[in-house]
Amino acid sequence: MGRPLRTRIDFAKTISWYDFFYNQLVSFGRYKNDYDMEKFFYGYQKDHKVQSLFKKYKFGLSTPQKYQIINVESKCIGSSQIINHPLWKILKYQIFDEDLILLELATLPHYILEFISSNGRIKDFDKSCLEHIASYGSLDSLCTLYLLHHWGVTINSTALSNDCCSLLINSLELLLKRNPHFHRSHVFLFDELCDQIFLMELKGYSRPLKIKLNWREYRRKNWSNEVKEISTQAEADFRIHPKLQDFIPSTDPNLVELYKKLFV
Repeated sequence: MGRPLRTRIDFAKTISWYDFFYNQLVSFGRYKNDYDMEKFFYGYQKDHKVQSLFKKYKFGLSTPQKYQIINVESKCIGSSQIINHPLWKILKYQIFDEDLILLELATLPHYILEFISSNGRIKDFDKSCLEHIASYGSLDSLCTLYLLHHWGVTINSTALSNDCCSLLINSLELLLKRNPHFHRSHVFLFDELCDQIFLMELKGYSRPLKIKLNWREYRRKNWSNEVKEISTQAEADFRIHPKLQDFIPSTDPNLVELYKKLFV
């Protein structure tokens, strides 16, 4: 039986983890490149498979085993929280059941839960609470809004699901501004996210219309030039990577050729 095919979520979480510890350790001043990082973790290894591991992690082509995650955490505190964050599992397995949504919400940090929960139960909250959550620009806030969006769908609260969807799409740039380790992986994360969220309208009494959102349009129209450039560069790099390009939505073939001329 072969290995399961990798998904956008597998790429996103591994790249996020890699970029988090890479950025942190390089900022300490002792490490400058992938080769230095390999020496730091493994010493001078003669095993080519070991030497190539971090090159695979860099592009999410392999998922680290538990002992490797623990090893990295011992040298870069907080890295395990990135790769083990519940959002990856939630997105991958699309947890839309009401009871499961509430269970997942209960595991989120207190600084998030205090806006929507009291004594383990969902309390009355309004859009201002959702706006406070979105203002954190974190993986926790993204996860919370995603879960509340689908909770709104399950309880037939169009207002809740639509408000969460709008706040999600409008907080994506903030996530990148505050978290450099998503500067590359967000391309996969945002594609997956926008496949699973939607605005809801009713046509007549009983015909719901789901409106999908395009984060690239928000990037083009609303993001700052600095963040827009970071994002488009990351996407361009993935478009020309032979093992990743199929996971990026197709575009005009002339643009693909332009990407190759500009960035290869």
